[in-house]
Amino acid sequence: MNPHEAGSTGSAPATEALPDFLIIGAMRSGTTSLYRYLGAHPEIAMARKELQFFTEHFDEGLDWYRRQFPTSGTARLRGEATADYMARESAMTRIADTAPAARLIASLRNPVARAWSHYLLVRERGREPRSFARAIADELASLRQHGPDAPGVLYLPHGMYDVHVQRCRQLFPPANLHVEVFERWSNDPGPAYRRVCEFLGVDATFTPPDLGRRVNPFVTFRSLTLRRLTHRLPRPLGKALGRLNTREAHPPAIPEESRALLEDYYGPHVAKLEGILGKAIPEWHL
Repeated sequence: MNPHEAGSTGSAPATEALPDFLIIGAMRSGTTSLYRYLGAHPEIAMARKELQFFTEHFDEGLDWYRRQFPTSGTARLRGEATADYMARESAMTRIADTAPAARLIASLRNPVARAWSHYLLVRERGREPRSFARAIADELASLRQHGPDAPGVLYLPHGMYDVHVQRCRQLFPPANLHVEVFERWSNDPGPAYRRVCEFLGVDATFTPPDLGRRVNPFVTFRSLTLRRLTHRLPRPLGKALGRLNTREAHPPAIPEESRALLEDYYGPHVAKLEGILGKAIPEWHL
């Protein structure tokens, strides 16, 4: 089914219930916190997190997409948050074709810390047998051969923010993209939340009740077998067992050799990003 054809049938206008804004990334950069903060706003209705319409479910069509947004008597805006949209050229092109007036919000984290956090997440879920050094070496080789959209790479491309931001500006008016630096708003979320609300045109004096509360911490799993089982159970039961199967922990430090390698790799990308945004990002210290 062509999503554009799906949107042309029935009595509803083609743009009804399409998102007014999207949180497009980056992965492991506070998008879950931002999603919850905005979802608490009385003027905003959010679809469930990581809907993945523009990546995994595009063939379901626009009617399916419309049904994912809750209705609220006070909500003026509809939003969606899928953290890997920004790094996926095909997803951003589909968003531009489907919702060209949508506003985009990007939360960008130190790319070295982001890559390490991403690796730890995949490793803890039992899907990464390689060491971090080996995984990075493999990805660097693939990127040298195929460029920023190389197939089979997972960790490094998500931190190529200059490539992603430039692509957004080519597909959308520059004023439609709002960028926040994760390290700034995670330490002082109030001003950042107000900036996002002002960008969206909703009441910026509203404060979410959980603003600043830690969301999506690093966890380890007592049993990977049980974790896989929870995904096959009814959602309430699976979530309850999932909470019992996890324990919050302090993430290990990135190996210094890998840190130095990635700082060298990402340095030029950060410099280009600062040029695109017209401002420095001293928090990253690459």
